[in-house]
Amino acid sequence: MLQEDDPRRLPAGQNRTPIEERVEKLETELRAQRAANQHLRGEVNRLRSSFEGARRELFRLIQGYNHLAPRVQQTEMLAHSIVRSRTWRTLTTVGGWLLKLKYGRIPLADSPAAPALDPTLGASTLDVGRNWQCPTPLKDIRDWAIELRGAASLISAPTDSPRQPFFTIVTPTWNTKPAWFAHAALSVLRQTTGDWEWCIVDDGSTDIKFHTLTAELTDPNRYRIHYLTQQSGISEATNFGLQMARGRWVCFLDHDDELSLDALDQIREALEGGFDAVYSDSDKINETGSCCEPFHKPDWSPEYFRGVMYVGHLLCVRRDLALEIGGFNSDFDGVQDYDFFLRYTELTQKIGHIPRVLYHWRITPGSIAASTEAKPRIWELQRAAVQQHVDRLGLNAIAEFGPFPHRTRLSQAKRANMPAVSVIIPTRDSPEMIGPCLDTLLHTTSYPNVEILCVDNDTKDPRALRILAEAPVKRLAFQGRFNFSAACNLGAAHAEGSFLAFMNNDMETRKADWVEQMLLYAEQEDVGAVGSLLLYPDGRVQHAGVVLGCRGTADHVSRGFAGDSDGHAGSLCCAREVSAVTAACLVIRKDLFQSLGGFNEHFHTAYQDVDLCLRIRASGRRIIFTPHATFIHRESYSRGKTYDHIDRNLLLDLWQPVIDKRDPYYNPHFDLDKLDYSIRPIGTYDITV
Repeated sequence: MLQEDDPRRLPAGQNRTPIEERVEKLETELRAQRAANQHLRGEVNRLRSSFEGARRELFRLIQGYNHLAPRVQQTEMLAHSIVRSRTWRTLTTVGGWLLKLKYGRIPLADSPAAPALDPTLGASTLDVGRNWQCPTPLKDIRDWAIELRGAASLISAPTDSPRQPFFTIVTPTWNTKPAWFAHAALSVLRQTTGDWEWCIVDDGSTDIKFHTLTAELTDPNRYRIHYLTQQSGISEATNFGLQMARGRWVCFLDHDDELSLDALDQIREALEGGFDAVYSDSDKINETGSCCEPFHKPDWSPEYFRGVMYVGHLLCVRRDLALEIGGFNSDFDGVQDYDFFLRYTELTQKIGHIPRVLYHWRITPGSIAASTEAKPRIWELQRAAVQQHVDRLGLNAIAEFGPFPHRTRLSQAKRANMPAVSVIIPTRDSPEMIGPCLDTLLHTTSYPNVEILCVDNDTKDPRALRILAEAPVKRLAFQGRFNFSAACNLGAAHAEGSFLAFMNNDMETRKADWVEQMLLYAEQEDVGAVGSLLLYPDGRVQHAGVVLGCRGTADHVSRGFAGDSDGHAGSLCCAREVSAVTAACLVIRKDLFQSLGGFNEHFHTAYQDVDLCLRIRASGRRIIFTPHATFIHRESYSRGKTYDHIDRNLLLDLWQPVIDKRDPYYNPHFDLDKLDYSIRPIGTYDITV
């Protein structure tokens, strides 16, 4: 655009050509359009700010409701216990006799001669000889029916013709307690979005009191209710609901659980990310009605899911894909949702996660919500579901029971071939380290096709030189200043194996089959690198995967935990995806390592493993931590305790935007400073994540 002092602008009064006039006119229009755009941007920002404020206010109200509701229910239960007590019954009986003596009858609430009675007591004339009891303040089924009727009337008027809703909620029921069903129903009816239908399938209940409540759901285009004549099992009942469903997206709600009030809105927003399924965090409802035991989950981690049914609720899937895989399998009733989602994820890996509690799982006697020891048969069903899953995927693995209830582990099945594995160990002096390291590798490792390359950085110690000379290893000379990345790259260049196992010289193997366990994952095409469980000499965890963001860079999770424990929800006994693993013990395919350019040699002592893993993840591959390959690690004993700030700054220069995003495998509710799965202090993270 020409400014007033632009030499190209003609002096005032001088004739302009038509082209120049046209240019000036267009410039004027452009200025006006820019001003209009600026105004629109201001309006958009204002609306966005207003919307965000309203959303936060809604969340505050929902949090307030969730905070007060358990207190109200506790008060109701206290009142219920009072009116059921022998003292209350005695007092009300005596009171009835006294009223009889004074008025000749038990007065009606509207009697002008009677003292005013609370109409919620609801009693009319009763025979004097009967105990006069105040009806319980707890809601009976008629109260619940009235409340459901009122909540349903607030959603929308009945529609004249059916329409395809965005969501279908599927709920199988069986002998459901009316109060529990009422709570579940109200959590649906009070959703902040109304674009849903609810398919309820009763599986031949013999206790049908709660049918009084389903009868209040009268709009046939919103509530689709079917009563099976005989019990067929939860899978068949759920499949019937899937067949009834009209929505493209299906959410599953158990008959005694509850949704958060904005659950469907949150799911809908997440689906805009292009996912084929979405799940959320969850918690439990205890016997007093209070929410407890929040379960904050990682983003989609298929390897972890094979070991732990962590997805759980709330789960939303595409109806067409759910039908394509045949719905739920009755052979797995008890873990039918686990088997279902294993099969579902064989069709798609576009799985989203909402790190917010959108589902409340009721603790009932004999349920897994109450105890992991409940339903022991489920453990075998879970193992069988995983075995069928890996068989369908063509993985050469055997599903076995894990060391803790409801945990499954994969082991290497009998191999048809034994690809060569090259173990690369940078080392210098430290005979007390390299001696036990080589001794355990050579005499413990069960895998037959292993070569060991020691990259020697100017060793001078006579004992260390003797160990390197006598051991059946290849010794490569690496002279000059130590550079871990360059030393490893040198070893990789001379390695003959198709798999590389980078290892520190202060390691001692604890399990003979460590190679087999790591190859189980490293051989999978979509896996880039595999790391192992590293323990301090006292058995505490030194490494169980790396989390991004700790102290601005990255660090090991679960450091200091007992090495033989379950960890957080199976994190220490099940293989799982992580953002990075340490190069103190890292296995990778040689061709992949070379295609990525090896370790970045600008990293001298630290963070080259994080950099490599982030490049692997950027290529679309997974990083796996497995606890089934275990080593003792004396943590850089021979290199000292110095910290390389240059390496730190280099990592931030390369990966700051990725590190600043939350680690997908470490829920944002957890404290990044501790890395022990403890909850972050309130106010240190955004509740809208």
